[in-house]
Amino acid sequence: MRRVLVAVAMVVAVLAVAAVVHASVTKDFTFKSTGKATQPGAVAGVGAAGTYEDIPFTIASGDADGTVSVTLTWTNQVDDWDLYVYRKDASGNLVPVGSSAGGPPSTSENAVIQAQDGPVPPGNYVIRAQNYAATSSAFTGSVKFTAYVPPNQPPSASLKAPSSARAGQTITLDASGSRDPDGRIVDYSWDLNGDGAMDASSGTTPTLQHAFSKGTQYLTVRVTDDRGARAYANATVNVR
Repeated sequence: MRRVLVAVAMVVAVLAVAAVVHASVTKDFTFKSTGKATQPGAVAGVGAAGTYEDIPFTIASGDADGTVSVTLTWTNQVDDWDLYVYRKDASGNLVPVGSSAGGPPSTSENAVIQAQDGPVPPGNYVIRAQNYAATSSAFTGSVKFTAYVPPNQPPSASLKAPSSARAGQTITLDASGSRDPDGRIVDYSWDLNGDGAMDASSGTTPTLQHAFSKGTQYLTVRVTDDRGARAYANATVNVR
């Protein structure tokens, strides 16, 4: 029963990862000023009415975004705009999630929301273009989204070998019990003398045949998955 439960758990994990991988990504879009932010916030007060313009956007519940990159641009090198990005909470309050506030002579600001423990949370967002010290209310902007890539889950390694063998006898080292929960194992490498260095690779074949000289042989298999993560398993063979 335990083996069945473990197998079911692995299938569920793989399906969950697959669902995220194939989820939608929010569509890129552009925006521009409507001329509302005419008053410099450095004079009237940052956040005062007439000193900023808000551009709302939504990340749908079915989207799986890895990053949200917001860029604000203007033309006059003397002007100074600041960029803020907020997410609305359940009460409609604006929660800061990104900002960029440089100064002249730059004519752009860029703020990036980065996925943390999962895709960027869905919900309603607000881009705020803050006129800090600009003589013109004109600006343009863009928002680009990238797909969320789940963190790699490392493989697990398993190694089976006869507990004893005769000197010169060819035996089979078997790592076929190794698993990768969210991909595949692309390499099996083998330390055949216990010195910590890999002596052979069998590529994607999980077994290796080898004959040993007399003595206690300490063996290790190293498995590598398709995203570079590794795991190790050990075995000991007494060769007489």
